[in-house]
Amino acid sequence: MNGNKPNLTLKMDDKIYLAVAKKDLDKLAFVYTLACLKANKISNSYNIVPTPEIHTFKNKESAQLYYETIDEIVNINSNDETKQALFSANDKMIERFMENIR
Repeated sequence: MNGNKPNLTLKMDDKIYLAVAKKDLDKLAFVYTLACLKANKISNSYNIVPTPEIHTFKNKESAQLYYETIDEIVNINSNDETKQALFSANDKMIERFMENIR
């Protein structure tokens, strides 16, 4: 048995994450993501228009773990030359997304 199992595992090819933000309220934490979704299950193409999502957590530690994981994926994606076109095409949407979350 492996006592060092991951707390969270995400596929890195279902979505191309462009941005992530987090807000904590009294009893809830919200993680907001902006991602280009996969066009279909069998191809490696993605929609150029990103989709915003909100993830709600009762456990703030779980929210922080999810946020940090997505943030790491955003960092990896932003440095990947094959994904640069999605970031460039959506720079205004990313900026607007981050402004709206504050």
